[in-house]
Amino acid sequence: MKLCILGGGGSRAMILAKSLLQQAKSLSISEIVFMDCHQEGLRIFGGMAQKAASLIDPDVRVSCTTDPIEAISNADYVITTVRVGGDSSRVQNEKIALKHGVLGQETTGAGGFAMAVSTIPVLREYCSLIRQYAKKEVMVFNFSNPSGLVTQAMRDLGYDFVYGVCDAPSGFLRQIANVRKGQSEDYKMDVFGLNHLSYFTSVREKGEDITAELLRDPLLYTETDMRYFEPDLPQKWGMLFNEYLYYFYYREQAVANILRKGSTRGESIMGINERMFEELKQCNAEKDFDRMLEIYSKYNHEREISYMATESSVKRNESAAPLFDLYSREDGGYAGIALAFIKAKIAGKESEMVLSVPNQGTVEWLRDSDVVEVTCSIGPSGATPKKGMKELPESAVELIRTMKLYERMAARSILEKDRNLAIEALMVHPLINSYSLAKALITDYLNLNVNGFDDWRA
Repeated sequence: MKLCILGGGGSRAMILAKSLLQQAKSLSISEIVFMDCHQEGLRIFGGMAQKAASLIDPDVRVSCTTDPIEAISNADYVITTVRVGGDSSRVQNEKIALKHGVLGQETTGAGGFAMAVSTIPVLREYCSLIRQYAKKEVMVFNFSNPSGLVTQAMRDLGYDFVYGVCDAPSGFLRQIANVRKGQSEDYKMDVFGLNHLSYFTSVREKGEDITAELLRDPLLYTETDMRYFEPDLPQKWGMLFNEYLYYFYYREQAVANILRKGSTRGESIMGINERMFEELKQCNAEKDFDRMLEIYSKYNHEREISYMATESSVKRNESAAPLFDLYSREDGGYAGIALAFIKAKIAGKESEMVLSVPNQGTVEWLRDSDVVEVTCSIGPSGATPKKGMKELPESAVELIRTMKLYERMAARSILEKDRNLAIEALMVHPLINSYSLAKALITDYLNLNVNGFDDWRA
């Protein structure tokens, strides 16, 4: 089996490599290709992945390339994790939004739209190549943000082999397992919404619904991502929240906290990555691998601990971000979701996981073609959204419907390069919700002229 990673020259490469290599034998993975346009990043992180392979499973052929056709050719599975324009583009997008007093967050905020403008055309080209050169039954796991919007655009183009993946739901479930002092495999959840805007309507422990019990547990609000919410709202609704709902339910606080800090999340990440890169580029993976692992672990830990700290003024516990260990068991994260899907397909045994896939009648208040984040049954035939889950409160339904309207229009505006439709999309976005702001944002992103807007029609 051949698996390739498009965008394999970034810091996620080592986390992906670890998961893939640890399960390579059980899934008959014989070849992994890391592809990236960034040659130095590929040399460093791809080189580390190659060295890791020699230590974990030398039977797996691991290679690096800047040629997407070489990477994609005869691939059984493809993981996309691209960041067009790098960290500097993210920072610019965030700062433009903050200048207008709105959230610049790169997935749910205005920055997410600008990022989609950069990402969707690149993924479109990759998917065209995948259809030409990969195996006929290829499956693509899209981790590129904003994952839900990008996946919607790819599905709108007819690339039905694309599945959106996010590790927030599975990571949250592991946090619950830790609070309950149980094993991760004993816990399941029903999820519905959009990527980074979803609700956990039921959590089950060995088949027993423990949602109400969890909502009363004070540890839920200190030891998990529910730390960002006051207990009264989730308790009133009887369900748990995706952490990114913080940006919708506390939007003015998030903007105020960022402005008070004087720097954005993107600037924080850029600083961490630049320091890590400077140290790593002095090393050689063959000679200095242990030292490179120490450097990588240090900066990855710093990144995880600082997650959402600026926006929420709440710092994660140290235990929430253990140091990277190449040899510890790795079942979670982005690669873990992709591998669980592959395992279910190969074994022919039904399992559950959360993916971004078309609604397909799961709820009647969205279109069948709308990409939603939902608990899916996984088997040899693929992913089927789970039916019959608990109904959401009316206000949650309306928030999802409004955000989905934005995503539909945003995807279309980017595919058609339509400036007026882009303005309309941002105008209905719940975190912008203003024609004047939408027009100003699009004008500034146009003037920035680094995100592919130069040939858009008025």
